[in-house]
Amino acid sequence: MNFERLFEKVISNETEAEQQFEEFLTKRAAGAAKLAKSAEEKGGYSTLTAIHFAAKEKPYADSEKWATKEGKEDYYKQKAVEVYKKLRDLDSLSQRQFQTLMGELEVWGEVYIRAVKPNSIKL
Repeated sequence: MNFERLFEKVISNETEAEQQFEEFLTKRAAGAAKLAKSAEEKGGYSTLTAIHFAAKEKPYADSEKWATKEGKEDYYKQKAVEVYKKLRDLDSLSQRQFQTLMGELEVWGEVYIRAVKPNSIKL
């Protein structure tokens, strides 16, 4: 940890858990962006994968904005439920809509679970 980060941590009173949560969001967002780009470059059948991973960009960015806010867990769960409800009408969805919703649901679900059970998986 460099001095600037340590100083910011002391001033902001940021806990180790908060720092790890923010790092989780940042790394997951970067990984999704990398996979989306790679799949898009391949094209063809990989287009579905590109759509799926590209859809994660906005939810991850939104999650990062909420990472230090009070009530973030409720917000994340609410967003997951909203997306889940849209998936219920499967017959009305296009392949693009389905891939987008599944990408969004994965983000909101994993972010919610990480927020309420930070040690549920060792990373």
